Amino acid sequence: PPQITRDEVEPPEIDRVRAILRLAEEQEHPLFACLHLMAYTGIRRGEALGLRHQDLNLEAGTMSVVQSLGRSLKGLMMEPTKTRAGRRSIDIDNDTVAVLRAHLGHKLLQRTELGNTYQDNGLVFPGPLGEFFNPMKLTRGFQSLAKKQGVKGAKLHDLRHFHATVLLQNGESLLLVAKRLGHASISTTGDVYGHLLPGWQREAADGFARVMREG
Repeated sequence: PPQITRDEVEPPEIDRVRAILRLAEEQEHPLFACLHLMAYTGIRRGEALGLRHQDLNLEAGTMSVVQSLGRSLKGLMMEPTKTRAGRRSIDIDNDTVAVLRAHLGHKLLQRTELGNTYQDNGLVFPGPLGEFFNPMKLTRGFQSLAKKQGVKGAKLHDLRHFHATVLLQNGESLLLVAKRLGHASISTTGDVYGHLLPGWQREAADGFARVMREG
């Protein structure tokens, strides 16, 4: 079979992601909390939209990824993560915990106001009436915010690449990044993001030479 080739990932710059999230927050955009969570954890679009209240432990600062919202011939449907590695627990920073608390508080108030018209599916990021949120609306919402910040050709999946890249350039290991992203193998993480590791070949070359000198 022909060998699969991957284009090198070119994640967005930190300043651009900051600007997009800042704009969403300032506008009190309904997608702000979801986009913030995706940028700060690297979870996929379907994983974010499949997140339930019971999957969050904000006291401990963790969340569990166990299912994903996908599309089939019958429409939107929940399905378990595709791999065992995809089923994972992710630590959340304090800023993200605060964003999620504010979001859940707003949703609780909204649910109370709507009364019986609200379909409570226990989702963290539901549609306006509690139904499954259309993934394409999330994508288009992100692209609209990016466009207002002068970022052309933005892709929602870029937030996942962005999260992984910042971690690696901050000195975190490939293994840790693979666990957070839910990759089945660390080699997948290395194939996708290895070229972004700062000075990784230089360090290897200098290390090899040092061993040879000391020998």
